[in-house]
Amino acid sequence: MESQLIQGSLSPDIADLIDEIQVFDEIDSTNLEALRQIKAGKTGTRLLVADAQSAGRGRRDRAWISPAGGGLYMSLTRSFQSDNGAIQCLSLVTALSVLNAVESLGASGLELKWPNDILVGNRKLAGILLELLAGDEESHLVFGIGLNLSLTKEDQARIDRPVTDLESILEATTNCPNASIVVAEIVNQLIQNILLFEQQGFAPFAEAWNAYDRYLNRDIVIQAGNTRTIGRSLGVDGDGALILQSAAGRERITGGEIFPSLSELGESSD
Repeated sequence: MESQLIQGSLSPDIADLIDEIQVFDEIDSTNLEALRQIKAGKTGTRLLVADAQSAGRGRRDRAWISPAGGGLYMSLTRSFQSDNGAIQCLSLVTALSVLNAVESLGASGLELKWPNDILVGNRKLAGILLELLAGDEESHLVFGIGLNLSLTKEDQARIDRPVTDLESILEATTNCPNASIVVAEIVNQLIQNILLFEQQGFAPFAEAWNAYDRYLNRDIVIQAGNTRTIGRSLGVDGDGALILQSAAGRERITGGEIFPSLSELGESSD
């Protein structure tokens, strides 16, 4: 990855908003490094990118396999005025931003899984991990993004769920672009959407999210801790909550993980 190529590939108005770009050959985790730097006083809008991670992390402290050349691993930091209770919404905004960026590079067939996975069929292409450092007057949010670029069969075998990569998706249409250009396109989309969110909240994104929602109007299971809720997904509302039609009526789900119901698994050819 090249910081100058990333910088040169950003739109001018977005580039002006970024205080610093850092590129690492290998690091434990871009999110962990971003958090360390924030705690050391480096705040603002900053981009950290790594070619490889030795301790990449996903949601729920799952390991994110991060081999050199296999993916892009990046964290964007941004400061917000406290109180910021919008981390759930911004997780959805981030996933939609990554999807739009990858589509702009020629990919198709992309879908979203609430709250923040990017899928092709049942295979995961990218994941999001947002982490918040809250302060008395100002809070700092780290937008962590992992996107599979070109995974070997050995890499895929180390991952505990079906995955795909950008190279496989684009193989029929075009060559996989330089990773630095992919990073820049994601940052262009993400910061533009963050600015819109800061002005108008999640409402402008709800319709677009639902258009890509893999499980819209399908039966699902929500696992939240030891609690499982079964129902039909009705998409997200203007606050980013998932609306579930269950036996108890309509419920707003603000946390948890989606799994297909047994009936959906039986009907699916994925």
